[in-house]
This record gives sequence, C-alpha cells and structure tokens, in this order.
Amino acid sequence: PANAIADSTLYLGTAMASLSGTISAGRAQMDLFGCVVVAVITAIGGGTTRDLILGRAVYWVADRAHLLIALIVAISTFVVWPFLTTHLASVDASDLVFLWSDAIGMASSSIMGSHIGILQTRSNVIAIVCGTLTAVAGGIIRDVLCQEKPRALYAERSMYATPALFGAAAYACLYEARQRAIEYGVGSAIPRWLTAVLPWSIALLLRAAAWTFRLSLPHWARRKSRRPRLLKGPEPTGEEYEVVVTAASGTNAMSTALRSKLSKLL
Repeated sequence: PANAIADSTLYLGTAMASLSGTISAGRAQMDLFGCVVVAVITAIGGGTTRDLILGRAVYWVADRAHLLIALIVAISTFVVWPFLTTHLASVDASDLVFLWSDAIGMASSSIMGSHIGILQTRSNVIAIVCGTLTAVAGGIIRDVLCQEKPRALYAERSMYATPALFGAAAYACLYEARQRAIEYGVGSAIPRWLTAVLPWSIALLLRAAAWTFRLSLPHWARRKSRRPRLLKGPEPTGEEYEVVVTAASGTNAMSTALRSKLSKLL
C-alpha cells in the first residue's frame, strides 16, 4: 500500500505538471514539438535536478512510465485544449484549470521530493530543500522557456514556492514524528497515509489561497529619493528601496466569484 501511494503521487504529479506545461507553451504560441518539450521538462525537471544533486539514479530513467505519461498528457492536451477553451464559461475558467493542475503537480512533487530527500540523507533540512526544489524547478524552467517571469520567484505572481516549502516541511515533520511513534510502539497513532495526505493538502490549499486572495511575500519596491536637495543640480542617480507587501497581480474565476459574493453581502 505504501509503495502504491508513493507511485500514485509521483504519476499524478507528472501528469499535472505536463498538463500545465502544455497549456503554458500553447499560450506562448509554440508548435506541437515545443509544447511537448516544455511539458516534459516541466514534468521531470524538478525531480531530475533533485536526483542529480543527491547523486542518485534519475528516477525517470529507471521508471520510463513518467516519460510516457508526460508525452501522452502533452499530446492529448495540445489537441483537446483549444476545443475545451471555446466551450468553457470564461477565460477565467480556463485559467483556473491551469492553476489547479499546476498546484496539484506542485503539491505532489513537494511531498515526493521531501520523501526521497529524507530517505537518502536522513536529514529533515535536506528533505525540505529537496521537496521545494522538486516542486518548483520544473515550473521555473517552463516559465523561462515561455518567456514569462517565473511565478516561483516574483512577488507580482501569487506565492508558489512558499506552499511547496510548507508542504515539504510538514511531510518531514510528520515522517519524523511517525518514526518516533514507531520506536515507542505507538506507530498506529500516526497512520502512514496521513504523513502524505495532510502535507499534500496543506501545500495545495495554501497555493489555492495564494491565488484566490492574491497573497505574495514582501519584496523591494523603488521609491523616490527623500534626500533634501541643498544645491542646484541633477537628481541623484542612486536608487532607494523599501520593503513592501502588495497583492499579487491578476485575477481568476475563484477570486472573482468570491469578490462578487462579498459585494452582495456588504
């Protein structure tokens, strides 16, 4: 059962990442080959980077089902997605499909990355790094190839890496707690499935909350110089910054619907 859960999580992450990669590439006006390349890189990029850093065999070389899943999802999405977008209720609805598929892939990858990291190194810190890296590396490469600002790195995009980090950290903590419980003979107090499902849910729901409420981390913002000008001359060329927190840009179907309901209540 444990292996079945792990394999299912891996395959789900691969499929969802491939779906989001294909949609991004298609919106960037790439052809079929470009969409497939971006989809496959999105699906396996994070895990490949993790395995190379850990010095272990690259997972999709041993289990080629991941490549097959990524290819099938990419080609199917390329063919079907244009038809679906013409029948979806709105542009926001199609955006929501992309956001959810991307979030599911991120959550699955963060949990499996953390699991592999802790098995390889027995270090919770390395497990969290591996989980976060597995979740965001493929998406960063996807955004760069599609000439977009990587959503994991910029404050104008809603939080992406942070939910992955929280999911990976939650898994590492629960895994450690379960191991201690087993040592004391009370392993049943923390079921094996809970160590995967709860962190996965945390990562997924936090990501959904981020795009719904446009949450972002603090970032630097340029501001006008406040230094007094005692002598005539050109404006100072040095840049000044302040740390601010602003709402992420963009809207989506969920946030639009939520704001509509709130406006009716107020």
